[in-house]
Amino acid sequence: MNSESQVLALHQTRQGAERLRELVSASPVAKLAGLEGSPEEFEKKALKLQPQIMLVELAHGVNGFGDLLERLRRAVPRGAVVALASSREPDDIMAAMRLGVREYLVEPAPASSFSDAVLRLARQSHFAGQPAGRLLAVIGVKGGVGTSHLALNLAWSYSRDPEAGNVALVDLDLYSGDLAVLMDQDHKRDISDVAVNYDHLDAVLIDSLLTEAAPGLRLLAAPSDPVAAEEVKPEHVSRALDHLLDSNSLVVLDLPSRLDEVSLLALDRADAVLVVVEPTVVGLAGASRFLSLSSRLGHAPEKMHMVVNRDGAKGCLSQADVLRALGVKPLAFLPNDSRLILEAINSGCPALRDWPKAKWSQAVSRLAQELPLLDQPGEEAAA
Repeated sequence: MNSESQVLALHQTRQGAERLRELVSASPVAKLAGLEGSPEEFEKKALKLQPQIMLVELAHGVNGFGDLLERLRRAVPRGAVVALASSREPDDIMAAMRLGVREYLVEPAPASSFSDAVLRLARQSHFAGQPAGRLLAVIGVKGGVGTSHLALNLAWSYSRDPEAGNVALVDLDLYSGDLAVLMDQDHKRDISDVAVNYDHLDAVLIDSLLTEAAPGLRLLAAPSDPVAAEEVKPEHVSRALDHLLDSNSLVVLDLPSRLDEVSLLALDRADAVLVVVEPTVVGLAGASRFLSLSSRLGHAPEKMHMVVNRDGAKGCLSQADVLRALGVKPLAFLPNDSRLILEAINSGCPALRDWPKAKWSQAVSRLAQELPLLDQPGEEAAA
């Protein structure tokens, strides 16, 4: 997030006032500009402040709020109304939406629901025009080096910025991809549906294959059936990437360590490639082989970036040894934290979401900020 959204709140009950304050104070992407109990005072302050978010308690439905919401729609055109309501009846929800409510939260609403609503609204407000369509590939020089977990956390980190547009995470480990498990996502469709529907593939169909994991972050899962995975060819993936890059500012690809036709296509098309390696003799030998092969394939060396994961683990090589062996400076050294990674995997969520202050999480956040080509969506990379 580059900035906090300003929130002006209106309550009808004492308990509602407390809940509105709690929701805003618990959100890292919002700041409370005022809390009013009078609709008249709320309207006056809204006209003066022009807040991005107007958070309204609907303790008894929308009765009596129609005129107010209609005036606010005209007088605060850049502001969005978020309702905190007790009713989950479809008729009540539809009535609120017809009056201009953009997000409808039902009590008891978890604190995260308000933050998610603010992120969705901010993204719609700030991101306009064609997305940059950057493509980031993440690949390990061997299996088990933490590639999928890193790809997931990088995608989640980029999706937190509403000005950067939507992020798509694609699991291209066709035979053993586990991003859906890592994200605790129950998906009914996956990338094998691209092959099945290739003759009439379009943006709408691609969109239907994605599963929302968080506001601004959606997953295109790997096939759960190995037989279906056999049908996914490079031309299918290429067409899917075309549509994804048209509708997302960033597409993150989780690649298998083994090189096949699909992963070679992905590496060719990527704007940046993160090569994940462990600081061991075997890991560094694999990194050297990968860089040599990449050079023979004609990949620009400036788009290939080494990332050393599990730095400092017992029995692993030091940073100095890694630098001597590789001959190039890695873009990042990610500290070893096996307990954190295991907890994140078992909980089905990104480590950056629930453990943002952990050393590994902070290192990944810095990596996301420093990664070339992806820090300025929509602009051409500097020569």
